[in-house]
Order: sequence, then C-alpha cells, then structure tokens
Amino acid sequence: PIDYTKIDKDALASQANTFYNYYEQITDKAYKKRYIQPLLNMYSVLTNMDPEEPFYCTRLGILYDDLGLHDADAKSNFYKATNLRLKYPYASYAFGNFYYTRGKYRRALEQYKIAAGVQSPYDYDRFMKMGAIYEKFGDYRNAVPNYKAAYKEKSGLALYNKILLLEDLNSKNVLYH
Repeated sequence: PIDYTKIDKDALASQANTFYNYYEQITDKAYKKRYIQPLLNMYSVLTNMDPEEPFYCTRLGILYDDLGLHDADAKSNFYKATNLRLKYPYASYAFGNFYYTRGKYRRALEQYKIAAGVQSPYDYDRFMKMGAIYEKFGDYRNAVPNYKAAYKEKSGLALYNKILLLEDLNSKNVLYH
C-alpha cells in the first residue's frame, strides 16, 4: 500500500501536467508511447489522492485511449469524470474525441455539445469536428455556424472556402430544408 500523505500532491500534479503538455506536442507515435506509462502512473496516483477531481480522470481516459487497446479503461475514466462534475467541458470534449475516432458521430456530437466553453486550444478542434459531423449527416445549416466559430478561432483559406461552399449549397436547397 502507498502512503499518500508522504507525496506532495501539488508537485506531482505540476510534474504530470508539464509532462502531459510535452506529450501533446509529440507527433511521432512510437516516441509518444514512451511517455504514456509514466503519465498513467502519475495520474493514477493523483486520482487516488484526490478521487473527486475529474481532471485527473479525464487525463487517464485520454491516455488509455491513446494506448489503443484499452477502450474499457478509457470509457470508465471518462464516465467517472463526467459523473463527478456534470457538464465538465474538458471531460466531455475528450469523451467526444473518443467517440469521434471510432465513428460514433451521434455520441460524439452529444459530448461536443456538452463541452461548450472548453478552453482555447480545444475549442477550435471541437467546432471543426462538430462541423464535420453535421456535414457528414448532410445538415449544412448546422455545419456552417460551427465552421464559422472555428474560423473565428483560427482563420484559413481552406476553411473560408468550405464555409462559402456550404452556404451556397444551403441557399440552393432552401426548399429541402
């Protein structure tokens, strides 16, 4: 058994978050896998030290999701985080990504809607994925506002052209809607 009273929670959390921020920046998957196990260990200890904090559960869910073969562990941590604090944007965003990568778009969309207000680096991605889901469903009227919100966060010519194209398709299909 671990005596958690002898561990400095703030120092461990700071170290885990620093490693995690570095981990997010890595693009090489083989190199990235080196960091998963130490991060899992740190966030597991933090979760045991503070079981009511959904942030640590969310990070565990993301890491298990990145491992690939641990869907049950990832889902259980996402469910735990969303049950600890209802409508916790970061957990809902991460849970939406979990469903999105598996092609479960309706569930992903539900989670992304709950994730309204997620912090800056993630809101652009959330809007883009919501727009893509609506576009896959053929619902261009809902896709356009999400793409416009993403464009406000990070403008780009390709995104601007996509918005124009979808608005044009919307105007041609007025009777359909």
